[in-house]
Amino acid sequence: MTIERNKIEQEFLEQAQKSIKKLLDELPQTDRISLSDMERVTGRMGQDMMQRALQSLAHIEQPPTPEEIWCKNCNRRMSSRGKRKKQVVTLRGEVEIERDYYVCPQCRKGFSPLNEPI
Repeated sequence: MTIERNKIEQEFLEQAQKSIKKLLDELPQTDRISLSDMERVTGRMGQDMMQRALQSLAHIEQPPTPEEIWCKNCNRRMSSRGKRKKQVVTLRGEVEIERDYYVCPQCRKGFSPLNEPI
């Protein structure tokens, strides 16, 4: 987990630098900057950084999926359909995650291990 934490920390630092540069680029080219301008660009920066952080955390490597996944509906072995991307709405915005996806050949129910609590 330490290696993963270091990787995430580095990503966050890079993202913060990009957000700060974007903030500075959006400031009006004048000697006087209004409080409204400051509030607008810092609000966007905060939102941008939050979205980037959520996206990074959503892509943390998950524990390996078991070789066999069994349907909870009809108790048959499910077939892997590979990785699928999905837009997820969170309390802080929308992020895209990629997760393993399985389908039951009998009842056609879909399942992703990421939907299960860790």
